Amino acid sequence: MKLKVHTPSGYVIADVYDWAAGALLMSLYGNGSHITYRGRELWREGTDGEGAESYDITSMQIDSRLMDMGVQLDG
Repeated sequence: MKLKVHTPSGYVIADVYDWAAGALLMSLYGNGSHITYRGRELWREGTDGEGAESYDITSMQIDSRLMDMGVQLDG
């Protein structure tokens, strides 16, 4: 599943398939950068936490929000 990583101003900087890769990119761009799926925000750096501090927490939050959207997760 492809997620989009955005700068704090909303510009898309990357499409990622791995949550940890998205969290790493957000840590480079800082507070306000975010990950979306089909236009819905899954994680906002600084508001939801610091993505690079715990990839597990970031992944759990993203998984939870995807499930809330009704997205079927693999594995």
